[in-house]
Amino acid sequence: MNKNILLLLLLALASCSSDKSSDGKNEDFRFSYQLDTVLVDSKGVLFFLNQGLMGASLSPDSNKLFTYNEPMTRLDIVDLEKLEFLDSIPLEKEGPNGIGPRGILRTHVTDLGDYYFSVYGGIKEFDTEGKVKRAFNWTKDEEILNQLENGELVFFNDIISSDGATYFGMYTASHIPGKPQQDGIVLMDLNTKKLQLIDIPALKALQDYQIQLEMNGRTSFAGDQTFLLVNGSKILISQGPVNGVSVYDLDRDSLKVYSYETELLPARNPGDYTRKVGSVEEFQVAWDLKSKEPHFGDFMYDAEHNLYYRVSHISELKSDGELEWNGVLSIFDEDFNLLHEEDGLGNYHGEKFLRNGKIYRFINFDDEMAFEVLTPKYDYE
Repeated sequence: MNKNILLLLLLALASCSSDKSSDGKNEDFRFSYQLDTVLVDSKGVLFFLNQGLMGASLSPDSNKLFTYNEPMTRLDIVDLEKLEFLDSIPLEKEGPNGIGPRGILRTHVTDLGDYYFSVYGGIKEFDTEGKVKRAFNWTKDEEILNQLENGELVFFNDIISSDGATYFGMYTASHIPGKPQQDGIVLMDLNTKKLQLIDIPALKALQDYQIQLEMNGRTSFAGDQTFLLVNGSKILISQGPVNGVSVYDLDRDSLKVYSYETELLPARNPGDYTRKVGSVEEFQVAWDLKSKEPHFGDFMYDAEHNLYYRVSHISELKSDGELEWNGVLSIFDEDFNLLHEEDGLGNYHGEKFLRNGKIYRFINFDDEMAFEVLTPKYDYE
C-alpha cells in the first residue's frame, strides 16, 4: 500500500429531516451528515491495531492521538492534523520506570505534556522521557485506603483532568458502612490524595444484567460497560444496557437522571437470557443471547455545536440467519433534551472520539490505521 496517499472516500451523504414521532425529539431539527474515510501514513512504523485502539486518547488540543503499542512496549503518537505518524516514546515494563507487566489500560495526556497511564491497580505519571514521576496504588496506598472505612474500593473507567490535578473514576463499594448505594463516582485530588465519593443510584441497574457463573466452588461475573465523560462542571455516567444518563453537577452538588425511549431505541434491554449458570457451555449460550441485545454507547460532547452525541446499536436477525447491526446516532442539547435520532449507520462499532465537531471511528484498513469521519451538517450552517 502506498503510505503517502491520503484516502478520502465519500461513502454517504444522507439527508435526515425526520418526520417520525418519538418522545422528546425535536421534529424541526434539520440534520445531515457526510462520511469520509482517511488513512494514516504510518511512515513504515507498525502500529498495534489488534485491540482496536482501546485505551487510546487525544492531546488536550485534539491534534494528537496517543496509543499504547503492547508488542513494542512504547507509546505511539499520531499527528491528526497531518494524518501521519509523529513519534514514539519507549517504555519499560519492569524496573523503577516500569509500567507494569500487564501493560497500559488507558492513556491520559495533560496540558503540560505529562502522561498518566491507567494500569492494573492504579495510575502512574510519566514525563515526556518515559520516566516515572509518581504512582498511585489503589490497593496499597495508605493515604487512600485510610479514607475508606473498610479499605475496599475498585477504580475503573477513569479520566485525568487536562491540568493533571484531578482524577475522575468509578467505584464499587458494596461493603462500605453507611453507603446506601453500591456504586458511584470518585474524585481524587492528585496532590493531596483527598477523595470525594458520590453515590450514583442508577448504576445499580448493571446488576440486573450480569451473568453469574458458579463452577468448581468459584463465582465470576460478566457484565456491561459503564461510560464516564467530564464536561466542565458536569460528570456524565451512562451504561451499555440502559437508554439514559446520570449527570452530576459539581458546582451545584446535584444529580439528575435522564431516561429516553423512542421509536428506534427501547428504554432498556429486555434481558432475555439466563442470569445464573453453572457451566462454561451455559455461560456461552447466555452470553450469545445477551450480546444480541441493544447496546447504548458513550456520550461525546461537540463543543463547536454545543451538542452531545451518542451512537447505539440494535441488531436484527436476517432470513439467512446472519445477525445485522444497525448504528443509531442520538443528538442531545446541553440540557440533555433529545433532538434527533438517525439510524442507518450500519455496523458502527469501534473506538470513537470527537475532534473539531466531527466523530472519528477507528477502522483497520488492510492492517493500516484509518478512521471513518462523520461530519454533522445542520441547516443553519
